[in-house]
Amino acid sequence: MDGRLARAIFVTTLAVYLLTSGREPPWSDANIQYMAAESMVRRGAVDIPKPWPDDMPKDAEGKWYSTYPLLTSVVHFPGLALLAIAPQQAKGLAKPLTSHLACSLFGALACVLFFQLCRQRRLSLRASSLATAIVAFGTTTWVYAHYSYSEIAQTAAFTGLVLWWLRTDDDPTNRSARWLGLYAGFLFATKYIYAPGIAVALLVLAWRHRARKRGLIPLALHAAALAAPFVIASMVFNYLCFGSPLATGYAEYFDKYWGENPMTRLWAMFLSPGKSIFLYSPPLVLGIAALPRMWREHRAACVAILAAGAPVLLVYSRYKLNGDWAWGYRFTVFLVPALALSVGVLVDRWLPALTRLRKAVLALAIAAGVAVQLLGCAIYWDHFTRISQDVRIAWLGSPNRSGAIIPQRADGRCDGCFEDVHQLEWLPPFQPIVGQAWLLRSIATDASAEEAEANAPWHRYTSATFPIKSSYDRARLDWWGMLWIKDHPQTRTLGIALLVLFLGGTVAGVSLWRRALRPPPPADPPPAG
Repeated sequence: MDGRLARAIFVTTLAVYLLTSGREPPWSDANIQYMAAESMVRRGAVDIPKPWPDDMPKDAEGKWYSTYPLLTSVVHFPGLALLAIAPQQAKGLAKPLTSHLACSLFGALACVLFFQLCRQRRLSLRASSLATAIVAFGTTTWVYAHYSYSEIAQTAAFTGLVLWWLRTDDDPTNRSARWLGLYAGFLFATKYIYAPGIAVALLVLAWRHRARKRGLIPLALHAAALAAPFVIASMVFNYLCFGSPLATGYAEYFDKYWGENPMTRLWAMFLSPGKSIFLYSPPLVLGIAALPRMWREHRAACVAILAAGAPVLLVYSRYKLNGDWAWGYRFTVFLVPALALSVGVLVDRWLPALTRLRKAVLALAIAAGVAVQLLGCAIYWDHFTRISQDVRIAWLGSPNRSGAIIPQRADGRCDGCFEDVHQLEWLPPFQPIVGQAWLLRSIATDASAEEAEANAPWHRYTSATFPIKSSYDRARLDWWGMLWIKDHPQTRTLGIALLVLFLGGTVAGVSLWRRALRPPPPADPPPAG
């Protein structure tokens, strides 16, 4: 029954993620990863046509390279293959959809792995199912499955690492060690910053089984055999790009970007008014109530999550840039399903005696989570970010950027630096969720820039008006259907066909999900006599 439900979860979440996929092509970090994939597929080369970060110098041959691991580009190969066979007149529709394909797949995988994690902890089938639906549609998993960023691949890999850490802890076999090594290598190859968490998690696991002594060696060899291809491929890519297997092209930026006060950054991750993880994944608040029970009954899971996740958060806590130009705190997205295990524990406890109060609390948390994710998917986050910059400068003054750690762009601003994004993290008039709701409402009612500005959230604090037209007029709904409805009407027939396919997949997936939850029919009684 678990296998049937896992397959239903994959089909449903993948279909919904594709159905709600975005209209925007890859931007920012995702664009660099995608360009590297295009170079490899189309030219058999690894260089890219633009620098990232913007001040990255060319190498001796006058070329730029991606500072992101190889896997973040390789995952786009299937999408690029589909794009290559699409008719020329369909390219405008095909590129955004195919560039989001990998992230939709990883989002669905993350949901399946979370379901398996709940079942590994022996939560009931119904509780595991509901908790998985909450993760799929009530947390940032949905938003990051919507875009082309690599955070959703990191999320799937981290969830898989925790799952197989626990399975190896319960049953240390060569098979479980191989799966653990696979997810460890996969996670490392999505972002090198996970290396400390992987190392600590594996050391803690080895310590817990130290009584096996030499019996640990075969397990370690099996894990290493599956992790090695990821590590070797990453090192070869680094060598081709930067001349050394250990070079990433990012070393010169460490001194500039690292050095934050850890407590300030950790506070921002979990409790800042603009970027708290609980604001962007509201159901996680429920999990706080289950933490004592988690520690008593699922201590091994707590150890696994802390061992693998805490070192990564500590590294990020020294990062001066806040992962902005994103929906929520981008650097905590990987941790969301693992943290949601406590939500599963709470649901498992509540379902047998679901009082009216508990129903109301669950419904409120789920509704808030879904609403926040729909806002995140509805409009690409850059639009409100740019508007908030325009208003903050006109209202509070232009900052002194002479000492900024990020070079200024042609427009005089420095994307990602404190001077130009602090309002999104710390200032309530520019709270991104509230701002996104205002922007969506304004676009949906076809309001002019002046009409929209008159109802903007900063007017809770000021009666002054500000010019937002240049940034506001760029904002648009971010649903792939707008590609064939408005942007590329010549693809309407293909668009409608895909819409029917995605809707059909959603209906089929939900039907399979419901059937998998039905109890098996009672067995026929044995014949008399």
